Amino acid sequence: MGELTTSRHNFSVSQLSSTNSVPTWYIAVFAHNEAKNIGLALDSIVASTQHKDVAVFVLANGCKDATTDVVRAKAATVNNLYLLETDFGDKANAWNLFVHDVLPHTGLKESDSCFFMDGDVTCSVNTFSYLASALYEAPRAEAAGAMPATGRDRDAWRQRMTANGMLAGNCYALRSSFVLYLQQQQVRIPIGLIGEDFFVSWLVASNVWRNDYLDNQGMRCIFHSRAEFSFRSLSLLRPSDYRLYLRRKWRYTLRGIQHQMLMLLMRHRLGVLPTDVEQLYKTAPLPSRLVWCGFDTPLRTLAVHLIRKKSFARH
Repeated sequence: MGELTTSRHNFSVSQLSSTNSVPTWYIAVFAHNEAKNIGLALDSIVASTQHKDVAVFVLANGCKDATTDVVRAKAATVNNLYLLETDFGDKANAWNLFVHDVLPHTGLKESDSCFFMDGDVTCSVNTFSYLASALYEAPRAEAAGAMPATGRDRDAWRQRMTANGMLAGNCYALRSSFVLYLQQQQVRIPIGLIGEDFFVSWLVASNVWRNDYLDNQGMRCIFHSRAEFSFRSLSLLRPSDYRLYLRRKWRYTLRGIQHQMLMLLMRHRLGVLPTDVEQLYKTAPLPSRLVWCGFDTPLRTLAVHLIRKKSFARH
């Protein structure tokens, strides 16, 4: 693979290492300025995929640090390592590129396995085997989610995931037949949408866009308690984490509003997805300003104000 072009953004894919084996597992690793973490993430993939035929694609989107240099240095220890580079820093766009522009060139088969992982986490040993086995043992399932091994809210988070069928974007698997169906139907995440895990979880659960692909029998989203990912928790003793915490709170607030608007729009437009959040803001029912959500109310009010301002500016 060389320089490739989409309708919106240029990107390139370089193969950094190779083997004589034909991959049956394809792992996408999202990386946006992850120079400090991507090396450990790749090391954990190697430890978790020993004796498996794997292709690892690092999706470096909008990186301004040394992420790509670290990835290239890992070519000696990671088999079938690929580096996708795009200047556009957006996880939804990176997901679209991998599913619709990269995977079609790999010869993906229904018997293969597709995994998605963030570049700032590490996975436990056998995580990918557990996820693949979970899908094999539940033939009607389309997604299998790993679960957090760290974090102050870990236990409650795990309970919410299983209760709501909500994948964590940190690490999950999609059945290859489902990915092939997404390609066939040209289902893409709206560019700029925050929370690809929310969107993918909705894709798995929803019939709005499916054209009767599957009926309602059987669980579509499953989880494996021994498939786990770990990450560094924020600390009150680390001043730099305060800014990161506020950024996360803002993105979580905006994510909730965006997905609420998207669900309303999808029901109204009978499954026609917007191409990006700008189109979402222009066409979806606007959120109400009069919603109380505790301490997060000021953030939500600001987010709604900005969304409504963008919407009115485009009419």
